[in-house]
Amino acid sequence: MSRGEDIAEISELVARERLFRARHNPAIADCYYPDATVATSWQQGPLSTFLNAESTEVDPRFAIVGNNSGAVVHLNGRRAYVELPTCTHMRMMVNGTLAQIESYRRLLYRVEKRTTDWKISQMTSINENDDLRPVIAGQDLHINPQDLVGLRPSYQFLAYVRQAAGGKISANLLGTDRPADVDQLYAEAENWLRQTK
Repeated sequence: MSRGEDIAEISELVARERLFRARHNPAIADCYYPDATVATSWQQGPLSTFLNAESTEVDPRFAIVGNNSGAVVHLNGRRAYVELPTCTHMRMMVNGTLAQIESYRRLLYRVEKRTTDWKISQMTSINENDDLRPVIAGQDLHINPQDLVGLRPSYQFLAYVRQAAGGKISANLLGTDRPADVDQLYAEAENWLRQTK
């Protein structure tokens, strides 16, 4: 298989993973190796914790809509890491008003070709920015600005709605407001990529 064919297959893999995730399609498991790890805003750990759970702010009455940009594939032999900018749109009730949160993040995948197929061995979410607004223009979400104090700017509204829904969220997630942490993640990915056989 040529380098271009590998890049096309990897790009299709991460696009398929995002599509399956948004649709709650169990075929998503086939995109990952069984020993894969996943780190998102609401869980970190083995693949099973990602496939079999959901974050607390998700309202099952509303579909989650995701938009992805083109994948950037960094390939070396049978390993690659992939950057995928994405935005997730979720509707939910906030203080009695229908709202929509838009969460912008960059997903960093490690993918490997251990046998004949490319699959994901690790996925890490990097928070970039978010926005929260009423679905019906002019309505008030009744957010007390004091409730946002101390929340990280790369995911402040995600943290707000998660806590309002009774959940918890770490104050130490990867985010672009802490560039040293993001730089370290990329350095680790580059080092892993160079170790390919």
